[in-house]
Amino acid sequence: MFELTPATPASLPALMEVVEAPGLFADALLTDERGSLLFVSLWGRDTAVQELLARMTLGSEEGGIRALHVNADDGPQVIHLDRMPCMEKHSGRMPPRNLFGDLIQLWVYDRLAVETDRANRRALLLYQPDDRDEVLQERLWTLVREVCHLPLLAEWREPVLAMLELNGWMQPLQGRAISAWRLELGDPKLEAEISLRIRRRELRLNGAEVTVKQRHRKAA
Repeated sequence: MFELTPATPASLPALMEVVEAPGLFADALLTDERGSLLFVSLWGRDTAVQELLARMTLGSEEGGIRALHVNADDGPQVIHLDRMPCMEKHSGRMPPRNLFGDLIQLWVYDRLAVETDRANRRALLLYQPDDRDEVLQERLWTLVREVCHLPLLAEWREPVLAMLELNGWMQPLQGRAISAWRLELGDPKLEAEISLRIRRRELRLNGAEVTVKQRHRKAA
């Protein structure tokens, strides 16, 4: 669902200074509409990375932090760390004898980016702004069919994706050097909406009308 691809400092977008961690810089950042962290990619020395990781998990009385402040070209941004139990962490080291010294790249990201919440039918698809649209649409449709409890036919991709976005069950999130689609398909109204479009013959199987009940029997 989400593949971490290490960057090289020479190819990085504009770096953003992290106020709480001198010597650490972010090159990609994504938050939700409330400003809660969904993804951040950080560069710095190993000691600075380890210190930040510790402070992100400690309580306030132990010197922990509950928000990060980054300085970007267009102004400061606050990132709330209120969902740290739901976050995954992964790091990689630059090859030895590189021009930039002993640098660590740290990714902190929402677990939904790598593991769908099947019980609540939730997922997060991360992508880079320069990803090809057709490839992105195929990845998104594959994830929708994986998360949704209803059997969705391959031919339904365009109308179903449009319907999901229209109803807020599929939401775009724009970040800095990274973006995402958030899926929340647990609404009981989703099945009724699919059934309605089948009755209207907007969704068909090889030109023939199909009901959700019939598809459930075939899938059983």
